[in-house]
Amino acid sequence: MKKLILCSLFLATALLSFSQSQRFILFEEFTQASCGPCAQQNPAFDALLNSNATKCTSIKYHTNWPGYDPMNLQNPADVAARVSYYGVTGVPYACMDGTPIAGGNYLGAPANLSQAKIDAEYAIPSTFNLWMNHQVSPGNDSIYVTMLGECTEAVSGNLVGQIGVIEKHIHFASPPGTNGEKDFYNVMKKMLPTASGTALASSFEVGDYFIIQGSWLLANVYTLSELSSVGFIQINGSKSIQQGANSSTAPLTMLHDNDVELMAASNYSTTNCSGTISPQINVRNNGNHAVTSLTVKYYVNSGAPASFTWNGNLATLKETVISLPAYTFAPEASNTLHIYTDLVNDVTDEYPKNDSTSAIIASAPATTNYALFELRTDKAPQETTWDLKNSSGTVIDSGGPYALPSHGYVDTVHLAGGGCYTFTLYDAGGNGICCSNGSGGYQLKTSTGVLIKQGGSFGSSEFVELKMDFPAAIEQFEKGSMKVYPNPFSGEARVTFYLLNPENVVLNLYNSTGQLVKSVNKGTFAAGDQECTIDAGSLPSGIYMLKMQAGAQVHICKVSVSK
Repeated sequence: MKKLILCSLFLATALLSFSQSQRFILFEEFTQASCGPCAQQNPAFDALLNSNATKCTSIKYHTNWPGYDPMNLQNPADVAARVSYYGVTGVPYACMDGTPIAGGNYLGAPANLSQAKIDAEYAIPSTFNLWMNHQVSPGNDSIYVTMLGECTEAVSGNLVGQIGVIEKHIHFASPPGTNGEKDFYNVMKKMLPTASGTALASSFEVGDYFIIQGSWLLANVYTLSELSSVGFIQINGSKSIQQGANSSTAPLTMLHDNDVELMAASNYSTTNCSGTISPQINVRNNGNHAVTSLTVKYYVNSGAPASFTWNGNLATLKETVISLPAYTFAPEASNTLHIYTDLVNDVTDEYPKNDSTSAIIASAPATTNYALFELRTDKAPQETTWDLKNSSGTVIDSGGPYALPSHGYVDTVHLAGGGCYTFTLYDAGGNGICCSNGSGGYQLKTSTGVLIKQGGSFGSSEFVELKMDFPAAIEQFEKGSMKVYPNPFSGEARVTFYLLNPENVVLNLYNSTGQLVKSVNKGTFAAGDQECTIDAGSLPSGIYMLKMQAGAQVHICKVSVSK
């Protein structure tokens, strides 16, 4: 008896660790309102699909050949992408779970489908469970779709999640094409976000899951109540479809009760010289319970983790941005930021695989007393501005707004003193300068042309840290003790120094490239503590090196002219 019980327990454990899912078949058909063979084969094909509605679903792509079809004209790009994906050269053409339907007719003919083929495919277990929800906005102008997939058997490959918004039934009073058809089913209206779908992880283990959310601003919808969506998981390359699903308006039941996904980290510079970072994180509630508290921990390199607890009320599948307090660290040549969520509603997160993120932060690049900002404006140049702040948060330089759209600009960004600076690019429209409003972009470079940062795809702003340094020519000077105040100065500054012997004193001022720009003979001074002055005169703002020559005695210090 004991042996029997042990065997039963082992069998139960094995089934739990290897639990496949019931397959829901997806049919994709390429058809056309002016295609004669389509009109001949579609009635029997649609009837067979309808009689197996508990086993399968479909999505229909209306091509632009052989004749006229208004449903293709409404979204030819997505149709063309799927035509190319399968290499379709004629219609009607149908695939079952990514494989052309074979039989007595030509390969891919809908007429090749039979009940036996549906039953055989339905009997093959799937590697995923798949659920979908769709909602039309209160204003009836948009549709929002959510797909939830759960792995039930380990799988790997070039996996992609596909969502197609469909109109389940379109009826025309008279045929829109030349083949006589007036009724069309599961017509693809839009692929979300595009016909390429959403790339998924390259491998899944049992219990892993994913969520895809998408939306579409409605266009060319015949009957609003017929809107729905179809989803599927496909392996690019083999084109094998792992699972399909229809959407409904019923709320999704999530896989865990207390589960938060750390989706992204932002608001930090990819380079650092300040030794301070104040990141923001974007989190989504993937659990059934509303999140009222969330503990986040974060650190840089091997520093002690800081802990922050957020309190609020985050409903299922809603997102929020959390700003974390500043964290101080000693910058190294390469730094790693670590962030992870710890407790959800005061309990351990039930799915820890999506709770953490990390980022590499390089040492801030050095420039001289200026940097170069190269900008390509988008279609709204008046929204683009920038500024440069020193370590105290004071704006040292700024630029914009700009006048010409899709135009190239080059600005000089002036620094005023050694130390760490923050360059910030702003977009008043909140959509960056790339992609959504033209093809703008930018590059920030050191005075010698070394790239500091480039981009253009951001929201309201993005920033980067840089520091000021002197070229090697300046650093070759012998160094000693000398004080200049005030520093920075705009007019006259006092220079104090100590002489070992009575000497004639000469003050030489060099710019950041090591060029002598001012030389003043101050005359002879006695030994001991001494003081003289130097006038900035017409010198432009910037960083300079002041060298005092008194016989064999030399003093060097950096000074800043700020006007």
